[in-house]
Amino acid sequence: MSRHRSPSGRLAHQRQLPSAGAPPRPTPPPDGPARRRAGHAAARRSALRTGLSAAATAGGALSLVSPAVALVGEAPAVADTAPTATVLRLSADAAGAHTGLPGPAGVRLVSSFGTVAPEPQPTVDATGLLKAAGLADLARRAEEERLAREARARCDADLGGLGGVKPWVRDGARFLSCLYDRPTLIGVASRSGSYSDHPSGHAVDFMTRGERGDRIAECALANQEELGVEYVIWEQRINYGDGWEYMADRGGDTANHYDHVHVSFERRAPDGEPTAEACG
Repeated sequence: MSRHRSPSGRLAHQRQLPSAGAPPRPTPPPDGPARRRAGHAAARRSALRTGLSAAATAGGALSLVSPAVALVGEAPAVADTAPTATVLRLSADAAGAHTGLPGPAGVRLVSSFGTVAPEPQPTVDATGLLKAAGLADLARRAEEERLAREARARCDADLGGLGGVKPWVRDGARFLSCLYDRPTLIGVASRSGSYSDHPSGHAVDFMTRGERGDRIAECALANQEELGVEYVIWEQRINYGDGWEYMADRGGDTANHYDHVHVSFERRAPDGEPTAEACG
């Protein structure tokens, strides 16, 4: 006698499998923030796969900049309003090598950018600037005075009273005369009873007294080599360039050189060029 199983038996409780031709039931898509996060994660995974493929094609290196995104798994959650920008750049050995992908040849993965601090501005020392400006002004005035003295030393002084003195003697007389208000000059002249450089045209007398005579004598000695000065006589003293020596009294202001500075010059022309700056 055959036994029949009831439909309500054990097999009735087994779960029926879908037939081979029936499509799988779709999973409902996420909505809201979950959908956006899923989209960002898919974009990151796609960019990573693209970068790795480009690195393999170009033979370059794919590098990550801190903070680097995860290579596998889900990307971290980002704000709803503005997702973090990600940029891929491949560092290939040859610049400009083609990877077969659109855009530049290099791809680099960057997840975020930091803020750049402003460079510190240099401080200004007002006192130092004023001091520097003052020194520059002093230097400018000193240079202007020097140029003015040099210009005065080349004036058109009257040298008619010199006679036939040597050319370098004439130049020296002009130099000293122009610097010190053009005193009367005596050059070639006869002298009796004593040795003198005047008859041979190697001496000049600058007729003056007092402070101006001091300055003429000092300036002639300050440019001794440049002017070719042999010695200077002034106020009963003689100086060969190594200091003043007193002379014997000759019995009068002119004979003792109180009313003029006597300058004797070498027998050969000098090599240098005198300067008013040396005279102070």
